[in-house]
Amino acid sequence: MKYRVIFLLVVCCYALHADAEELPLLGQLPQLGPDWVLQKQGWFPEKQEAGKKADYEGAWATFTNSKTGDIMSFAADRYANVTSRALEGGAIGQSASEMFPDGLPRFRHNFKRDGPFDSGWDIADVIRFSAITIQTGMRNAAGKYVKARALQYSYVYESRAGTAPNRLAHGYVLDFGGTAIFIQHTSAHIITSDEAMGVAMSVLRNHPSSGLKQ
Repeated sequence: MKYRVIFLLVVCCYALHADAEELPLLGQLPQLGPDWVLQKQGWFPEKQEAGKKADYEGAWATFTNSKTGDIMSFAADRYANVTSRALEGGAIGQSASEMFPDGLPRFRHNFKRDGPFDSGWDIADVIRFSAITIQTGMRNAAGKYVKARALQYSYVYESRAGTAPNRLAHGYVLDFGGTAIFIQHTSAHIITSDEAMGVAMSVLRNHPSSGLKQ
């Protein structure tokens, strides 16, 4: 029942609009609301030879809430010739723990230009970390209701220097035919996972590869 209620929230509050951001791999991002401001976005490789597929590609975007200072981050990556990613596997789990080291996508850091990256933040506690099944409430082209698997996690981040308050994060990872999409809501305040789940449901519902009937 909880996921069905959240799905209704998604339909009402996370509908896509013409001015929503659209990025490679991620598709069109949900409209988060007037308090959420796009900070940065990007993708790699920025240039690609015609007819040649990149061995590894990714995209990312980050939004900040102008009232609370919360961060909503998106990231996606894909390896060539990989058609599915096991959400229960160690590789995705490792990526989930490293993708947003301070609430912001690690992809925003240019490794070739800037060298090794250290955010100064560590995961101090893992509150939950498991694969779940989401009842989308939507039908596919065959008219059948679709269930989706997702990796669900919640972390507490701690500043190594001790100069900033701890941060709480709730995140979800989805797989679209080998493209892994990471979504994380990070805050210096106590937050529930409802907003992150709502955004994840919206991405799931509207991604071009979801196969859901609109």
